[in-house]
Amino acid sequence: MPFDGTPTSSTQVRLLALGPDLLAFGPTSPGRGEAAARSLPAWHRCRRPDTLGDTLAVLHRARELLEHERRWCRGSFARGWRDIPVPVGSIVPRRYCALGAIMRAGRELSIPAEGASIALEWQVGRPVQDWNDDPRRTHAEVVALFDDAIYALRPVHA
Repeated sequence: MPFDGTPTSSTQVRLLALGPDLLAFGPTSPGRGEAAARSLPAWHRCRRPDTLGDTLAVLHRARELLEHERRWCRGSFARGWRDIPVPVGSIVPRRYCALGAIMRAGRELSIPAEGASIALEWQVGRPVQDWNDDPRRTHAEVVALFDDAIYALRPVHA
């Protein structure tokens, strides 16, 4: 009994809006590496279902920007000639980190990029910029992360 004298119940109440994946944040498949394709939780999918197409468009465009390894970088959102950090929105970037590619894609498509960055964070379980800048990170893992996020956002058919 709490200090105020109210009785407590030993019966657990399960909230239907919360799925079992709510607290399962982070890598789930040790054999596949850090990025394992996971469906986004139901609470995120129904938050703004009208923006799903925009999120997918941003992810696809960002993946195109990073498709070749020479277009990927670490340590800043974008880099120009001689690997000098430059603003993502300028005309001189030649290389992008994962988050910088999302920011650039959203800018090019004139749509919000927040959903795309949330989708990537859900896949890796930590801020995308930290994950991207890990010295052990490879270009193949970054591209696979985008593929996993796109797969996780696929329409679910009954």
